[in-house]
Order: sequence, then C-alpha cells, then structure tokens
Amino acid sequence: MTRPERPAAGRPTHRDVARLARTSQATVSLVLNNRASALRISEKTRDAVLAAARDLGYVPDLGARRLRHRLGTSTAPDLVLAVLRPASTRLGNATFVVEAAQAALAALPGGPTRSQLVLEEFLPGKLAEHPGVVGGARFHGAIVTGMTPEDERAFAAGPPSVPLVAFQRRAPARAYVDVDNVRGGALATRHLVERGRRRIAALGYARPPSRAQEDRLEGYRRTLAAAGLGAAAGVWRAETADPAPAAAATDRLLREGRPDAIFVLSDVLAVGVLHALRAAGVGVPGEVAVVGYDDFPYAPFLDPPLSSVRLPYEAMGRAAVGWLTAAARAQAPGLLQDVYAPELIVRRSS
Repeated sequence: MTRPERPAAGRPTHRDVARLARTSQATVSLVLNNRASALRISEKTRDAVLAAARDLGYVPDLGARRLRHRLGTSTAPDLVLAVLRPASTRLGNATFVVEAAQAALAALPGGPTRSQLVLEEFLPGKLAEHPGVVGGARFHGAIVTGMTPEDERAFAAGPPSVPLVAFQRRAPARAYVDVDNVRGGALATRHLVERGRRRIAALGYARPPSRAQEDRLEGYRRTLAAAGLGAAAGVWRAETADPAPAAAATDRLLREGRPDAIFVLSDVLAVGVLHALRAAGVGVPGEVAVVGYDDFPYAPFLDPPLSSVRLPYEAMGRAAVGWLTAAARAQAPGLLQDVYAPELIVRRSS
C-alpha cells in the first residue's frame, strides 16, 4: 500500500498529519494536544500520528489556538491583538507602543479578561512573510512598528490577511498613526536657535533605516535655513541607535565639529551623548545644549534632565487599538490615517 503524499507547499496542518497517519483529524488533535478523551487511542495510532508530524515538520500554531473561539462569545479572550516589531533590535519605541496598546485594551468592555496583547517579531525587510500577516489565524489585528523601506513597500502593496496599523509610518490607502516628525525636528531646532545657539549639530544613527529620523532631520534643516545658519555643525550619525555608538559619534563631533548645541534624534542616543560630553569635561548646557526626541520616562532623571520632544503614544495607541477592534468585529470603521502633533518639553539640558 502506498503512503499518502506529503503536502506540496505551505504550513503542514492537522489534515495533512491525519492523511499521512491514516487517521482522523479529531484523533490527531487529541494526540498532538495531549488531551484526555473517552476515545481510546491505541499506541500504534499514537505513534503513527507523532511520526507523521515529525515527518511533515508540523509545528503547532499557538496563535491559532488563541483564536478558536469566535468574537463575541463568552469565552476569553475574544480579541487578540499583536504588536509586531523588527527582530534583532532593541525594543525601543515598541515598549511604549505596547504600554499604550495595553492601556487601550484595558479600557475596552471586559478589559484584560476579554482581550490579549502579544508581542511578535519579524525579520527586517520580511514583514510580508510573517505567518500572522500571510496566513492570519495568529491574531485578529496588529500594530506594526519599525518598518524598513522594504517593509513599507510591502505594507502598501496589498491588503494583508488581517487588519494592520502602521505606527509612525504612512502608506496610501492603508491604516496608520503617525507623528509630524518634521514639525518635531523644527520644534527642537527652533528652541536652540532662540536660546542663542548658532553651531547646532544633529546626531542620529545609520542603522536601521528610519523614515521618522529623516523627517526629524528635514525639520532641523528647514529651521536652520530659515535662521540663516546654513549647515551649522552638520549631521552626525552613530553606527546604530544605541548609547555606546552615540558616545563614540559625540567624541568625533567634539574633535571635528565643536558645536554649541546638539539635537539628538532619540533619547536612547542622548544617553550616550550626555555621557560623552561629561567625560570630555564639556558643560551642559553652559557650553553645549542638548535636546533629545521621544521624551522617554527616564529623560527627567538624566544628568542634567533632558529636554525632549514628546510623542503622544497613549493617544496613538488608543486610536490604533480602537480601529483594530472595530475591524476585527467587521464594523467597517473607515480608514485610519491620523497624524499627531509632537510637543517640546524643556528641561535643564537646554
């Protein structure tokens, strides 16, 4: 007797395992989930199911287990949302997206007992290959952070299998919540100009690529040009968006550019900038004023307390979760395309 064929392509399912093991899907489910049953399953059948699963490379879809129950039933959770972030990078802004989404979910009827938030990763440039985006069944919708230009193109190319909201990215005919980062860069730079600073450097990072960062630089450049300051002390880039590379870039800047102010494109980088300035004996803000971006919770506790551009994460998370919830419940919420205004928080560093 010939053995049933393996599935030609795609993720192996219970049906494929059942076909290969010559048994029912119900039996496969009982064996693979190790569930008790009044049905007696022989050791021979059990071994056949396990062997077929190994042969096919079957991996349980934990996300699918979350969604066994239809929306609106009494079984929790009714709603599973995800925050998707690039793998192999620091959590960074994703931490604040998660916190904002958690707060928004808690405010829904039933709160945490009826909803669940998961944090999942995708390979940079490979968002379109994430199993939850391609095949669904892992979550009802997701907020996507940290997309590369390749991911942005894939996001805009066609409708995914589940509702997605881009965070701090924009895509025509797709849902997003974004910040006017050009305005944010202008706010920080104008503040420094108004404080009498004339050699204002900007310090960002080279990897990963960031459209939000480039928008902040656009606001910086426009403001300098309007003030007649030209290139000022120039744009400097750390290798990555981490404090240590930022400290090294600041050392180079002090040797070659010697600014009287630095607009730092993230608070994470600003930690390294302040460390390097302190190690070099440079007074802040006396000799060099510093403004960061994001206004992370630790900004007021740095030495000196860091001026920073604050982003409305809570409002953005509330809008994204509200839209995803309505979309998951097939309520046709309309297209979400919200752009929020940032706010400059002035502290002693500037």
